[in-house]
Amino acid sequence: MDDDLFQFPIIGWEVKAEPVEGLLSVRFPFLSHEQQKLAEADPGRPYIMQAEQARELRDALSRAIDRIENHEFTSALCIW
Repeated sequence: MDDDLFQFPIIGWEVKAEPVEGLLSVRFPFLSHEQQKLAEADPGRPYIMQAEQARELRDALSRAIDRIENHEFTSALCIW
């Protein structure tokens, strides 16, 4: 398995919606080294997306979860 997948494990997520502007913001706090305490986690960057992009991300995550659950291991999927 590729070690890069586990270099910066996320410890949660923060999602905010701006209904007036039709935008969502998502942030993934993460640990940057093995000895780092949860309270010292890097807050991560805010990533802004439109609602349609969020739906596409949701669908991509669902497909990836399905592949994991069905033991269909493939390389990383990127859409941009």
